[in-house]
Amino acid sequence: MLTATTASITHDDPFQAGRDLAAELNDTLGASPDVVLLFAAPTYDPHRLLAGLHRRLAPRVQLVGCTSFAEIGNECAVSGSATALGVRTRDLDAHALYATRASGDSFAVGRALGEQTREREASLLLLLADGVRLDGAAVLRGAQSVLGPEFPIVGGLAADDARFEHTRQFCGRDVLEGAVVGLALAGPVRHATVARGGWEPIGATRRCTRVERDRLVLELDGQPAVNLYREYLGAQGRDLRTAGIEFPLGIVGLPDRPWDGDDGVQVVRAVCGVDEVRGGLRCTREVPEGAEIRMLRATKDDLIRSASEAAAELGRALPGGRIALVFDCFSRKMVLGARYKEEVAAAYSRLSPDLTRVGFYTYGELAPVAGQTEQHDATFTAVVIEG
Repeated sequence: MLTATTASITHDDPFQAGRDLAAELNDTLGASPDVVLLFAAPTYDPHRLLAGLHRRLAPRVQLVGCTSFAEIGNECAVSGSATALGVRTRDLDAHALYATRASGDSFAVGRALGEQTREREASLLLLLADGVRLDGAAVLRGAQSVLGPEFPIVGGLAADDARFEHTRQFCGRDVLEGAVVGLALAGPVRHATVARGGWEPIGATRRCTRVERDRLVLELDGQPAVNLYREYLGAQGRDLRTAGIEFPLGIVGLPDRPWDGDDGVQVVRAVCGVDEVRGGLRCTREVPEGAEIRMLRATKDDLIRSASEAAAELGRALPGGRIALVFDCFSRKMVLGARYKEEVAAAYSRLSPDLTRVGFYTYGELAPVAGQTEQHDATFTAVVIEG
């Protein structure tokens, strides 16, 4: 059986923050953890933070983590902290892995991590990737090219307080950039996952009839995409620099999984800019040509309610879980503003108090949908693990 605890520390000295974090994990567990997941604000010097942590952790600890937009602790969401999960695994095997851009492009980096995961005979992979220098969707495809599309992968893309300059990934004592780190879990482990956006699709379904470089949607139903988007937004479409986060696109059908006519959204894609000259929408992640989309909208209450419903679904799926990992999108935090803590509180209120909880706000979330892991935007995702 897993034994776990979570700690959050805020300190001006990153080395002391790491020492205090490790001490709290050790004291609660009664021994140094076998596994540590670390999520830290990018304001901390990551080298000193890890040095402080390892000063009080066992030499063979399997540590992975990354920088965040905000951290999610056992009790609530926080900002500016170093937050960690410590686990005594017992019968469960856990292996910290990494691959860097030296392995090749984003697809090759993902493939390299997938090969390492397969070698460990893992049944679940926690994956954290650079959210600025790597293409998360390509990383995911690379891992799936080795592990198969149905292999469960969960996690998110490292963030840096919405500066989009550089993020850091942690593996053992190493601080990495442009990398993917992973925790491969093998042994008697059960899990359940959920991905819920809370966005309401409105208006007609449109087909992406022209897409360039996977992310620039030029035409919807043969018309300039930006014209239809502005028509949908009305007065709110005057400033698309911010509207694209509050009013994302929902992919309801893919070339290999056509829309079935219901209101289900397979994945959400935020709009991060426009090409005025060509009439295109720049999306944060890939939108396949031929995909069917609908415009989305949501109130703050809708987003909070969706997180609560997602947590309730997890509780029903695996009531005996020991650990809950939450990967929430930075764009939801931006939309919620001062109410972002309410979203996590609403989710936690539907989870068992026996669950140990941790997570972070990401630049993109990884979670299965209909049995296949997808990369999401603007989505609340979580996994419950029992072992």
